Amino acid sequence: MLVKDFITKEIPVLKSFDTGEYALRLMDDFKVNHLPLLADDLFTYHSLISEQEILSAPNSSLSLAELNGADNYSIREDAHLLEALPIMVYRELSILPVVSEQEEYLGSLTRERLIDALAELCQANAAGSIIMLDLLSTDYSLVDIARIVESNHAHILSLLSRTHPKNNHLQLTLKLDLEDASAVIRSFERFNYTVSGYFMKNGVIDDLFRERVNEFIHYINI
Repeated sequence: MLVKDFITKEIPVLKSFDTGEYALRLMDDFKVNHLPLLADDLFTYHSLISEQEILSAPNSSLSLAELNGADNYSIREDAHLLEALPIMVYRELSILPVVSEQEEYLGSLTRERLIDALAELCQANAAGSIIMLDLLSTDYSLVDIARIVESNHAHILSLLSRTHPKNNHLQLTLKLDLEDASAVIRSFERFNYTVSGYFMKNGVIDDLFRERVNEFIHYINI
């Protein structure tokens, strides 16, 4: 999942003699808020021009050379997609220019293409189930988690992690290749994992519900 495999060349490039008005028209046509500006040799990447930068200029008819664009966000073609993700998200970029080792402009990575690629990376379309675990970071062991999953004849298709901002607990989201993960859930609970949520097709977790209802009825009758 390297950036070079998801480059698009459909995004137009800007030259130093283009005006802000022209750039704004292109941004509107291609539904983006940024466009790459090339150096005078028309091969080397120079900077990233934003809609906000043009609108903040005293006159949008000025050439882009006069705007003095300072943002030169880019990513190398051999970088992994996960390296592009924080740049685009935290810098709020609609596109990210892709360059070679010699800073030659090769194309752009769009937010839409990045989302599609990440969905593929996470096996979003694969049949299966999703289990969410909540645990202390010191208790995290991928080996132990994988052992529990695989002992129930399932496999982990993808694993996502997030640190909860309030309690610093580690929140894991597992995508499994098993549509009925009831047995996996029971195994996690038996090993004292906190299952904070699960998502499966309707009708495949009846046994789990039935077991918990029976336990509740038994508790009431005591």
